[in-house]
Formats: sequence, C-alpha cells, structure tokens
Amino acid sequence: MKAVLILATQVFEHHPALDDPDIDVVFFVESDAAFRRHRYHAHKIVLLLSAMRHAAARLEDRGIRVERITLDRGLGFLAGLRALVQEHDVDGLAWMSATDRGVDVRLQRFCDSEGLRSRVYPDELFLTPAPDVDEWFGSHAGARMEDFYRWQRRRTGILMHGAQPAGKRWNFDADNREPLPKGGVDVPPHPELAHDDITRTVIAEVAERFPDAPGDPAQFWLPVTPSDAQVWLTDFVQHRLELFGRYEDAMAADEPFLFHSLISPLLNIGLLRVDEVVEAAVAAGDRIPLASLEGFIRQVIGWREYMRGAYRAMSHLREANHFALTRQLEPWWYSGRDVPDDLPLPVRTVLARVHRWGYAHHIERLMVLGSWFLMQGYDPRSVYDWFLALFVDAYEWVMVPNVQGMSQFADGGVVATKPYISGGAYLQRMGSWWPTAREAKESEFTSAYWDFLDQHEDLLAGNHRLAVPLAQMRKLRGR
Repeated sequence: MKAVLILATQVFEHHPALDDPDIDVVFFVESDAAFRRHRYHAHKIVLLLSAMRHAAARLEDRGIRVERITLDRGLGFLAGLRALVQEHDVDGLAWMSATDRGVDVRLQRFCDSEGLRSRVYPDELFLTPAPDVDEWFGSHAGARMEDFYRWQRRRTGILMHGAQPAGKRWNFDADNREPLPKGGVDVPPHPELAHDDITRTVIAEVAERFPDAPGDPAQFWLPVTPSDAQVWLTDFVQHRLELFGRYEDAMAADEPFLFHSLISPLLNIGLLRVDEVVEAAVAAGDRIPLASLEGFIRQVIGWREYMRGAYRAMSHLREANHFALTRQLEPWWYSGRDVPDDLPLPVRTVLARVHRWGYAHHIERLMVLGSWFLMQGYDPRSVYDWFLALFVDAYEWVMVPNVQGMSQFADGGVVATKPYISGGAYLQRMGSWWPTAREAKESEFTSAYWDFLDQHEDLLAGNHRLAVPLAQMRKLRGR
C-alpha cells in the first residue's frame, strides 16, 4: 500500500497526489510538539489545524481514504507518521516537496529507516519551479529583486505586451507611496466568515491545549477552505485592489488592514494558488489603475518568489548578525502584557494589532517593528523567532530572508541595499502617529534613529544610500 503525506502548509484543493494512480491512502499528522516548537500565535495554530481537518473532510467526501494522527494522541511528527505507516501496513510514501529547508531530508531519512519506497512531487506553493529559481540565483551574483521581477514578467508574460511591460514601465513604485488623505478615506471591511463545527471544535481545542499562546483563539478570523479563500480573493479584487497601490505604504492608527489583500496566510498554505491570484487580479482589467495592479503583481510574483529563491540560495542568512547585536526580546513581546509605558505609540499600536490578529501589513512590519527592533539592538535571531511565532503567514522560507536580510540587515546588504530604518518623520508622513510633526521629530523613535547611525557609523559609512543621513547625524552630534 502506498500513502501520500499532506503537510499542513499544502492543503490544496487539488493536491498532485490525487492524480497519482499509485496512491491508496492519504495521511495527515497533527503534531502537538510541532505546535510547541515556538510560542505560536493561537490564530496560526487554529488556521493550520482547521485547514488540515477541512482538507481531510473534503477528501473523505470524495470517497478517498484518509487516515490521521490527531493532537490527542500526543505524538511528535515523525512518531505520528511512523504510527500511521505501521498501523496501515504502508510500504511506500509520497509527499510534496516542502519549502522549508530540511523537511524533505528528514522525510527521506524516515523512508530509508522504515524501508519505504518514496516519491516527491514538486512544490506547488509558487509560480516558479524550484530548478528555475535556483538557476536564476546561481547565474546572478547580485541577485537584485528588481532583476528577478523583470525576469519573472518576461518568463510568464504577465503584464507584458510582447517584449514591453504594460504601460511601458516595469515598476510603478513611485506612484504607490501616498499617505491617506487628510479627510480620510472609506476602507472596505474584510469579509467576515461564519465558523463551522470543525473550526469551532479547533478553536476550543486550541484554547484548552495552548492557553499561553499569544492571541485569543475565539477571535479567529481567517478562511480555512479553498472556497472561502476564493471569497476573500474576490472581495479584495472588487473592493480594495483599486486603491491598494496608492496606499500600500500608508498607515493609520485606527485601521489595521487598509487596502491590503490579507491573502498571504492563504497563499502560504495552499488555500489559494499563485496562478489563480494573478488571474483574478489581471481579469479586473481597466477598472484597476495599472499602478495598483502592477504593485500587487510585484508582491505576488516578484517579492514573494524572490524571498523563496533567496532562502534557497543563501543558506548563511539564518545565522547572520552583521552588527553583532545581542539583546534578546523581552517576554512582553510575546505575552502583550506589561508593555513598557515609554514604548513609542506606533510600536505599541502595531504590537497590539499583532496580538489581536497575528498580522500587520508589510510597511508596519518593516518600518515600525523591524526598524525599532534593529535600532534597539535586538539579536536578529531573536527577532526572527518572534516574527515566525507571532504572524499567521510566517514560515522559515519567507522569514529568514525577510527578517534576517531585509528587516534587520543582518546579512550586511545582500538582500537589501540599506537598513530599513527611519526616524519619526517618515512614520508621521505615512501615518500621522503623533499630534504634530514637531512631536514626531522629538520622539523616542527619532532619537533611536540617530543613536543607531552614530553607534554603527563604521559599518554604515561605505553605504552610499546612507551618506546624507550620516552627514546629518554628524552635524547633530557636533562633529
């Protein structure tokens, strides 16, 4: 008998094993130990467990044999898999290649130790086949994201007119940096979905089993099935994509989502596929300004796939620490309790959002949280662990290059060309966090910015993109 193991991050509507005539049974393993490896946000645990259980139910409804190890058996991942193999007399195991490094190796070792035949399907979480992305990174020493993105556009034909990009520009980023208008703007709410019996059971189980997990499982808010994920995608295209580009870098103290798609948690576990996301956006046609459409497509086929390629190509990133920072995150970052009174308002506000939703949009992650972590001297690995645990869309493959490379500049400038840090002026311009511009200029956030430039001037002096702020810092310091 041959089984396929479906991982929690691969709950596709149509898994490739369903086209494999050799597969007799589908395995799912719920590992209590895996969910305790980090102090994961409760919503992340609910999302993965409920999505897995719904996937199992869909297969059973189609008459496909499914066998599961559930949390109540208290088994680790490989122990659970071994139990399934032995209980059901399996002599062959198949699985889809996992994006995170090491999973495939462990599964192959497991097969070898158990005497199982093995088969590995290609990873379908991305538009670009793994060999193609590896070849591109191997042949591009600088491996700039913009070059990768243009290669993607040419390779796929997305937003192309022959050999030319739509609108005769590759990148409309300069048009997509507006703050919200002074008079405000109507932000459409994200869809609210009713929980079914499966999800309600999972929420109760997570509350009982993981009482110390950040976040409240009763406030879980995400789709857990492909059909509900499609509802969210359609809603984004109809109601928020039009203004997504213009305000994709904007922030607001009272608006956690603005015009963002909120689909990264769904893409990253297979509830949505990249091709259907792209097709839905492009099909909106002339109703969507090209700057917004291109900005969204760049995130999906550019940034996201580039992060996966960088992760595969740059194995050193995980342990990088360019500034030799050692401070560890305090427990309140995880608990959300006893947060210091002097924590700047933007950081405090976004931290509260993370605890409520397990989510903050990209500019809040980068320019509020990431910037503050870096300027305060936190060890980048400590920061990586926190992002991995607290965000519903966070997995090793995306967090290593995004946190270690981009956010914390721990690689010294391989993924990003300069540290993404700022004083209060930038945050005030994009989010009006303080009552006045003067208060932003005199804020602790701004002080931390100048202090960081001063403390690390020797490592930053050779970066031409920091020449002006370093000169301003020296003038302020009277040097």
